[in-house]
Amino acid sequence: MNPYSIVYTIGAALLLVGGFHRLQAARSREPLNRRHEGWLLLVGIRLCGLAAAVSLYYGFRDPSPISPSLQWAGTVTFAGSAAWLAWMFISLGRNLTDTVVTRRAAVFVSHGPYKYVRNPMYIGVLAAGLSLAVVLGSWLVALFTVACFVQLAIRTRIEERFLLARFGETYKTYMSEVGRFLPYIL
Repeated sequence: MNPYSIVYTIGAALLLVGGFHRLQAARSREPLNRRHEGWLLLVGIRLCGLAAAVSLYYGFRDPSPISPSLQWAGTVTFAGSAAWLAWMFISLGRNLTDTVVTRRAAVFVSHGPYKYVRNPMYIGVLAAGLSLAVVLGSWLVALFTVACFVQLAIRTRIEERFLLARFGETYKTYMSEVGRFLPYIL
């Protein structure tokens, strides 16, 4: 197997895991108001995601030449990122949303990767995207990945207001003990 087929297979498996948990969360049929994050972030994040997906498509179709050792390093990093994201999906369970709004039946999650960072999905997406950029030798994939992460980082401030409103002192204490994006730092 080559790095491309490994990354493709792991990516497909991750999409299945994420899709399963997204469907499980959607079974609540709870309407979620997406207006709270603002139209600019709502549209911007999705456009960056679309641009990243298109650049990935073209990157896989016509990858840039890059040293095999870098490709394998990117492949291993992608596998680790995918495992991290799968762990996040399993830990978050039915709390999963695609917006800043917290579900009415949400439970506070501080286990799994949430024990180490408050936003493991965003870190996982950043690591996965950058590792794919290395595998494909694509600055475009790296650029769109970073652009998506910046928007997600901005969105985090809004999301945390909802989490504070829902979980109060428990979340406030959690914020003081667990880093936003890096353990014990940000």
